[in-house]
Amino acid sequence: MKKLFKIGFLVLFLSGFAQEKITQNIYFDFDVDQLRENQKNILRDFFQKIDSSQIQSVRVFGYCDDRGTAPYNFNLSDRRVGTVEKILLNIGLNPKKLIALEGKGRVLVNKDTVPDLDQTRSKNRRVEVVVEQLAKPKFFMGIPRLFSDFHLPHQKGDRIYLENVRFSVGSSYLDLKSRAILDKIVVFLKNNPYVEFEVQGHVCCTPKYFSDAIDKDTKERKLSYNRAKAVYRYLVMRKINPSRMTFKGYGNLFPIGKEPELDRRVELVITKC
Repeated sequence: MKKLFKIGFLVLFLSGFAQEKITQNIYFDFDVDQLRENQKNILRDFFQKIDSSQIQSVRVFGYCDDRGTAPYNFNLSDRRVGTVEKILLNIGLNPKKLIALEGKGRVLVNKDTVPDLDQTRSKNRRVEVVVEQLAKPKFFMGIPRLFSDFHLPHQKGDRIYLENVRFSVGSSYLDLKSRAILDKIVVFLKNNPYVEFEVQGHVCCTPKYFSDAIDKDTKERKLSYNRAKAVYRYLVMRKINPSRMTFKGYGNLFPIGKEPELDRRVELVITKC
């Protein structure tokens, strides 16, 4: 297991969020408002790859090619939007996230100058799904270290994996074994008073549509936060200056991908040394 954390560079900690927009086009056959199965699958796959908890809003816009009258094509583009809307709701999109549903009618082209008119028209018979979501976080990269490596020189971004500080399922309680490990960390921190860090809590085994797990003691869906807070409070109790550290729960954002108990973890990420 130690080799798992000593190999390579891993993503370490979240420094902030911005918003980004991503767009998926879904294409229709001529003069129809229903989708082929392959286009339905493209739409479903697109949303399966998005963390639903990070979606801020969804806009859906429908278009037609240049053939037919303007009123007819506005109506057809509206129906195409309605088709996509039903699929989105069926796959579990929160209807409150749908803030715009609009058929925009036909896309006019100059038939004399377009080199491939059929292909251009096929691309214009579409619905655009525009998703605004929290952008992928910015990360510091650093060397993952085990607690047993605490004697080594450290640098900003190093992630200290507390391999023997484990939590039971649904719990943020620090048992006696975990406290004994933290006592050793206290010695290191007192001997290195300029090291500042973030305490990061994690959880395992929660569906992607939940950002965190429920703490069975508090009944709140903030288990990773409570785990980080438990370690933070213990270090404060052991006379580590709280100005040197912060704490944050990262839910299920960063699974290790191995045994579930490895994700029921707390890590320290050095922010200054």
